[in-house]
Amino acid sequence: MAEAGKLDLVERLTNECIDLCRTLLRGRKHIDPLLDPAFRTQKLKRALDEQKTAIAEMEMAVDKIMSAVERLAEIEFSSAPSAADRVAACSEEIIEACCFQDITGQRLTHVMTTLGEVRQGLDALADGRDEAAPEPAVSGLLNGPALPGNAMEQDAVDKLLAGGSK
Repeated sequence: MAEAGKLDLVERLTNECIDLCRTLLRGRKHIDPLLDPAFRTQKLKRALDEQKTAIAEMEMAVDKIMSAVERLAEIEFSSAPSAADRVAACSEEIIEACCFQDITGQRLTHVMTTLGEVRQGLDALADGRDEAAPEPAVSGLLNGPALPGNAMEQDAVDKLLAGGSK
């Protein structure tokens, strides 16, 4: 009888070990894409760089808007033609500065996509799902605005648009 008890205990422990191994393998399947050096050194780094750049661009745009509004407040309206020219110039600068919203949105979309991939992997791991890990989003040629220092030179863009090559 004692032998049967020991065999039951060994069988239970063996089954627990098998379950633990399955859980570890399932978790590894979801964590592997996030551990890929290319994901960490390229995609995650770019997302962080995009976020930093977006914040800097927003700060510059707000400073530019505030500066233009301050200049508007200083306009002397006793000379209507001069005042109209200054109002138009300040208004144009404000409108130009407000374009930051589109570029910032593109940058933050890249950050959200990358963080979404991390969240999906962690959610699947936490929920104990055994499905295949989601494939990382493949970025094509349109990656949004270039990070500072990575942009194509204007001469190269002009040549490309004129039908030449880089």
